[in-house]
Amino acid sequence: MEISLFKTLKTGLTKIFANQKIDENTIQDFEDLLLTSDVDLETSELITSKLSNLKFSDTPSLSVIQKLLSEIINEIIFTNSKCINYESNNNPYVILMVGVNGSGKTTTIAKLANRFQQNKKKVLLVAADTFRAAAAEQLNQWSDRIGTEFIRTTDGSDPASIVFESIGFAKNKGIDVIIIDTAGRLQNKSDLMDQLGKINRVLKKHDDEYPHESIISIDATTGQNALKQVEEFNKFTELTGIIMTKFDSNASGGTLVSITNKTKIPILAIGDGEKLDDIKDFDSEKFAKEFVEI
Repeated sequence: MEISLFKTLKTGLTKIFANQKIDENTIQDFEDLLLTSDVDLETSELITSKLSNLKFSDTPSLSVIQKLLSEIINEIIFTNSKCINYESNNNPYVILMVGVNGSGKTTTIAKLANRFQQNKKKVLLVAADTFRAAAAEQLNQWSDRIGTEFIRTTDGSDPASIVFESIGFAKNKGIDVIIIDTAGRLQNKSDLMDQLGKINRVLKKHDDEYPHESIISIDATTGQNALKQVEEFNKFTELTGIIMTKFDSNASGGTLVSITNKTKIPILAIGDGEKLDDIKDFDSEKFAKEFVEI
C-alpha cells in the first residue's frame, strides 16, 4: 500500500490527539473523524468506547495513541482471518465470484487465476454473466492473455445452465480450479439476485461442498453502501470472503473496518492496481497500523 493511504484520517488524528488530554471532547472529535472516514456509527462507537476505557497518562503521546488504536482496529478486523487457498487439493476447487458492476470483479478474477497458475493449477474461467456480451468478452480476453481454459454460452441464456455444464467440462479436462463470473448485478435487482441463488443451488446438485468459496468484490472507494452490498449478496449465497478492490490513495479504509465488524466475513485480499500481480493477501495487523500510524 502507498504511504499516502488514509492520509486524511492520519492528519485528523494528529490534530485531535497531539498534546491533548483524552477526554469527552477529543473522543467525540475522533468519533466524528471515523464517521467521515466511512466507518459506520456502530463501529465508530465501538472503537471510541474501547479507546476511552484504556488508561492513559494526562497527555499521552500521539505515537502511544496510534499504537493502541491500531491494536483496537486489528482486534476488530482480525475476525475469522483467512486467505485464499491457492494450493487447494479439491479437484475441482470451485470459486463463485459476485459483486456489482464496476467493483473490479472481472479483473480480480484474472488476478486470482494468475495466482493459481503460479501455483501450477489448471484454471477454468466460466462466463456466467450471460446478460452482457461485453462481460463475457472481457473475461475471454483475460483468459486468452493468461492462458486459462474458458467456457461461455449463448448471450441471454440461463446462466445456471453453463455453471452446471462447467463442472463436467472441468472434470473431463482435468481442471484444478473453476472461477465463475456472475452478472454484475445490483443488490436491489431481485430477479438477478434470485438467479444468483439458482446458480448456488445448481452447484450443490453436483456436490454439497460447491462452491468452496463465494467471494464478493467490493470497491474500497464505495463508502458505507459497500456494507449494504455485502449484507444483500450474503442472503442469496453464503459469502465466505471479501476482496477489496481499488485500494489506492482514494480509499478511506473505514469501509473495510465496518464490513468486518458488522458481518464477521473475512477480508481475503486487497487489490491495489490493474496489473495481474496487484493483489495481496490481507494482513490485518499491517492494515491496522497503516490505518492510524504515520
